[in-house]
Amino acid sequence: MHLHWQWLIVIYLFLGGLGAGAYLTSYAAGRGWLGNSPALKRAGYFIAAPIVAFGTVLLVFDLGQGLKKPWLLIGLLSNFSSVMTWGVYILALFICVGLVVAFFVWKKKAIPGALEHLGALLAFSTCAYTGLLVAVVEAIPFWNTYVMPVLFVVSAISTGLSITVLVGNIIDKGVHADEYKISKLHFCLVSVEIILVAFIFSVANAGGGVKAASAAQAISGGLALWFWLFLVVLGLVVPLLISAFAVRKLGRSAHTGHALHAAAGSGNTVALEQGQGLANVLLLSDALVVLGGFVLRYVVIFAALPIWNGTLM
Repeated sequence: MHLHWQWLIVIYLFLGGLGAGAYLTSYAAGRGWLGNSPALKRAGYFIAAPIVAFGTVLLVFDLGQGLKKPWLLIGLLSNFSSVMTWGVYILALFICVGLVVAFFVWKKKAIPGALEHLGALLAFSTCAYTGLLVAVVEAIPFWNTYVMPVLFVVSAISTGLSITVLVGNIIDKGVHADEYKISKLHFCLVSVEIILVAFIFSVANAGGGVKAASAAQAISGGLALWFWLFLVVLGLVVPLLISAFAVRKLGRSAHTGHALHAAAGSGNTVALEQGQGLANVLLLSDALVVLGGFVLRYVVIFAALPIWNGTLM
């Protein structure tokens, strides 16, 4: 059986959440919600709009008719009963606001408060939209659950945090970040993701019919390797364990705000090596979280089966 939604929509759903989550990370860092983490204040703003814009281009390609009959996309703008119409406005506004915010950050000028707040609202809406886009498809029961948008929002914030840490480590290398609070947030987000994934798949499996068949595709079918190894183990469990270890390791020195840098600056060679080693492990964890976010969307899209047996048109 062939599904209408394939690779392009998977990449869009991933990039949409990733970019929006990156914006929210820098927004939170700028307000001290992630401790004293100046390394995260710029990176998310720089990458948010370009990532979402690229994903939106892929969404237009996935629509197919958008390239052959562009007037259909214009007509979509007036169909306010469609979730996709909401998404067009949300994405367009977020990309515009995100680019303006990035310009202010690049010029090292103060971001107008109203503009920054609007960007955060649009970023959260973008996260939710990526989940609603699949949740409203009644023909596919596996997607058609109110929990799906919640999972996509949590995953977007988690992957956005990770990509911001990774990019911040490049463009603002040597600038401090509060590893303790970041690890604690990672632990909470990944824990919630695990609960939501378990809930969605267990409910689908118990629901019978095509819902159970969809869940079976991921749990024991052709997508089992992707589900168990790349999503559950590498994308969720390993980052959870690393975050838990980091929280425990850094907890005693959390009052410094920069536990790893404090260890590195102590002059103790052993502390320096341990601090650098833990920093590298945390970066690996961030990379795995991003991988897990992509695989999550891949599994959700490709495991889904429609109510009828046939091709989705």
